[in-house]
Amino acid sequence: MSVAMSVARILALTVAMSGALTGCMTVGPDFKQPDVTLENQWLESLAGEAQAAPAAQAAWWTAFNDPVLSALEQRAYERNLSLQVAGLHIFKARAQLAISAENLLPQSGSVSAGADHINTSGVGPLPPTHLWAEHLRVNAGWELDFWGKYRRQIESDRAQLRVSEAAYDNALVSLFADVANAYIDLRALEQRIAVAQQNLKAVQQSLTLTQARYKRGASSQLDVEQAATLVAETEAQIPPLIKARAQDRDTLAVLLADPPDAVDAQLKGSAAIPVPPTQIDVGIPADLLRRRPDVRQAALNAAAQSALIGAAKAKLYPSLSLTGLFGLSSGEQHGIGLSQWGSKTIGLFSAGITLPILDRGQLKNAVRIQDAAFQEAVLDYQNTVLQAQKEVEDAIAALRTSLDALAASSRASDASQRALRLANIQYRAGSVTYDTVLDASRSMLRDGDSLAQNQGIAALAAVSLYRALGGGWEVAQGQQVVSEQIAEQMAQRTDWGRLLNPPANSALARSSGGQLENGK
Repeated sequence: MSVAMSVARILALTVAMSGALTGCMTVGPDFKQPDVTLENQWLESLAGEAQAAPAAQAAWWTAFNDPVLSALEQRAYERNLSLQVAGLHIFKARAQLAISAENLLPQSGSVSAGADHINTSGVGPLPPTHLWAEHLRVNAGWELDFWGKYRRQIESDRAQLRVSEAAYDNALVSLFADVANAYIDLRALEQRIAVAQQNLKAVQQSLTLTQARYKRGASSQLDVEQAATLVAETEAQIPPLIKARAQDRDTLAVLLADPPDAVDAQLKGSAAIPVPPTQIDVGIPADLLRRRPDVRQAALNAAAQSALIGAAKAKLYPSLSLTGLFGLSSGEQHGIGLSQWGSKTIGLFSAGITLPILDRGQLKNAVRIQDAAFQEAVLDYQNTVLQAQKEVEDAIAALRTSLDALAASSRASDASQRALRLANIQYRAGSVTYDTVLDASRSMLRDGDSLAQNQGIAALAAVSLYRALGGGWEVAQGQQVVSEQIAEQMAQRTDWGRLLNPPANSALARSSGGQLENGK
């Protein structure tokens, strides 16, 4: 019998015995989705919701109709380093689940094989001898999962794998929203800078006109000083805006894993502030259980913790262990009249029971710790759902009010521009003092800047609503969670088997992200 065949027979026997003696019962609670408080409808609403596009569409940023924003989102998805780290957590969870699954097989074992050759010269009347001996020994030991200790750990680790996937999806939601926020704020700042520069030219022209009138005696030195003050005030508004714009660019550089100058090159093109959609279908509150990855993550955390109660409780019960030994030896000897002494086979199996007695108090308290941790996870899940509802309600209200404010700002900006034109005409005609022009100029500067700010605020409010609804993570379904370069480096460095790309029907494959049921 060959060594390979002997080892195969022993492992097959081990697996068969383990399968026959495990699965008797599983202690501990079976996880059920915790009850949560959900409203039937949102208290806040947007105009025209019934005709709105779905809020949780995979690429919600396309609703802004800004090709630069869409390109930035795609690049961030491909390159963001924090997202890559979240993907690596999935790989670690897959490996941990694979480790736990191995506990259903023998937990310890060894195979030893060897050969001896003894050559002796003749001593006295004894002739020289030649002895050849070969041996193979296989031993294995395993603890039967009679109470479900290992199965509960597998259940917990499987839930933890889903937790890592939900965390990855949540990182995606945050990434897409962060990129949109930085980009929109940058465009709003650029618009505010442009408004300030335009106003600066206007007040500089006004200063030149006032100085000319002063020389002709048509205005006073006070008018000149007031015009100069307005020029200085307008100039002082520009540097902080430029600084804030640079900060947004640097934020994008981190999100895209690019140097700042590369981001500037990508920002070329339309400099307009993205226009948000005014109609968004927000669905119903119950959709949050499916849409929001952080809600799924909290539920899966509770499922993983529930299984650990059973794993800890199983240690209170007797454990049954089996050990097996199989040996094979053969040899031959020449020189003393024996030509061959054949082969021998040794087989030994034993069983043992371990009773937790002296450490029973510690084990009971370990169960209590896991139970308290599970209750914490349940409360955290319920609180996460409540927080999700709050964020959606707040985001709906913010978008509705920001759109109202934007409309009012647009009217105010148009009116202040007309007022300034009239004030300049009347000032030249001598019918009003320069104070009227000064007030009109400051109003136009303020209203123009306010319009740019409210355009950005409205767009940012739409992004906040998409984030609160949990949109964007769907783009990663069926895709690798790290870049091809990272996957190749890991495959070259370590034998990952199929863990980097598990089959679609494998327990290690990514789930579709539906509602959790019974921790699976």
